[in-house]
Amino acid sequence: MTLLPLPRLRRGRGLGEGAGMTEYAKELRRNQTDAEAKLWSYLRADQLGHKFRRQYRVEGYIADFCCVAQRLIVELDGSQHVEQHHYNQQRTDRLQAAGLRVLRFWNNDVLLRTDDVLEAIVRELGEELPPHPSPLPRRSRGRGRQASALASLDAIVMQHPVSLPRQLQLRARLYALIRAFFAERNVLEVETPILSASGNTDPNIESFSTVFSGHVDAGARERWLRTSPEYPLKRLLAAGIGDCYELGRVFRNGEAGGRHNPEFSMLEWYRVGWDHRQLMEETIALVEAALAMMGRRAEVVIESYRQLFLDELGLDPMHASLDELRAPLAEYAIDASDLGRDDWLDLLITHKLQPAFPRDRITLIHDYPASQCALARIRAGEPPMAERFELYLGPYELANGYHELNDAAEQRRRFERDNTLRRARGLREIPMDEPLLSVLDAMPDCAGVALGVERLLMCLAGTDAIADVLAFPFVTA
Repeated sequence: MTLLPLPRLRRGRGLGEGAGMTEYAKELRRNQTDAEAKLWSYLRADQLGHKFRRQYRVEGYIADFCCVAQRLIVELDGSQHVEQHHYNQQRTDRLQAAGLRVLRFWNNDVLLRTDDVLEAIVRELGEELPPHPSPLPRRSRGRGRQASALASLDAIVMQHPVSLPRQLQLRARLYALIRAFFAERNVLEVETPILSASGNTDPNIESFSTVFSGHVDAGARERWLRTSPEYPLKRLLAAGIGDCYELGRVFRNGEAGGRHNPEFSMLEWYRVGWDHRQLMEETIALVEAALAMMGRRAEVVIESYRQLFLDELGLDPMHASLDELRAPLAEYAIDASDLGRDDWLDLLITHKLQPAFPRDRITLIHDYPASQCALARIRAGEPPMAERFELYLGPYELANGYHELNDAAEQRRRFERDNTLRRARGLREIPMDEPLLSVLDAMPDCAGVALGVERLLMCLAGTDAIADVLAFPFVTA
């Protein structure tokens, strides 16, 4: 795209010749205000899809920031500018008369509402250019540049925190959307216990536990904080409650970091008479609705687990040897002791496949190795497949769904296998959920899925830090 250059510099009053202005501009760069430094950290290096210059000489003035190609000036005002309103207006009028656009922000807005300032700049970059005083023919403009700027904004905001009021409002909007989504589909919202007499036997998940200090007849003293509402929801399904969902807090010990918090929100729902493929479509629809709430869309790619490995790594995950699975991970120097086949497959996903998923794409992977069945049914065949799926938005795993197993004897064997593996790893065995096993045979055929709410909020807010979507993260809770 070819655009007109900026008008030539005219000498400014009180600054002497052009060389004097150049030195003054350099001095301003060396002595940036906090607001100027913060905004420049977002504008520099074409991060919004356009080149910006700082302390740029134009029309006898030194502009705080200037995008030459788009003829856009960005000015920051401190409290001293209140007394300079007349001068600022003259300056703006002169710049606009020269065919420039001018955006003004208070320093406090840049420091405290950075995301709003960036959005305003990106919107302005996407607007048609103003007529130049001496217009020449210009090439027509398409939408590509604006899309590039918006995509770049997503990438930049990933590095900076979301304001507390905004993230709380975003969560409230998402909760309202979720409840409306299921109300339209006649799916009942329910609430189940957070404390249970049994825990999660999965050897890759650690539960919190606590001790009840009340009367001994009240029940088991040791109680486990749920890692998901799955088991009580299945007991409700066995009781005939029908399609249902729960939106609430869950807890996982040891999971704390940039993208994990030991306490977080989970959405889990079940559809009676459905298999995992039907539920895949509804899960995609919910994520698309959340994106639409933010004015965004995403490409959808649906691929089997096996085909994903064949296409991206040239490996058949069902038949490749351990040495073949290890080879693509050689650069990471992973300690191979105590790692089984499924561990290496998981590492290939987390280290080689998942990071390459485009941020503007929903990726849905279905039909996993039978050894990764968890609580899903296994479909007979060669090889047998676990009827489950995982949904990713960009590189983030958002949801994990199953065509649910309702065979109590088989489920008991899987719980026992989990505890055997826990013993082998030196981990404590976890009491199995006997109330679930006692009714599981009565649970109707259904499909269920759990979705991490904070992960979805992170994608909507454009941040890689889970702390940005929590009122008080674990370190300050």
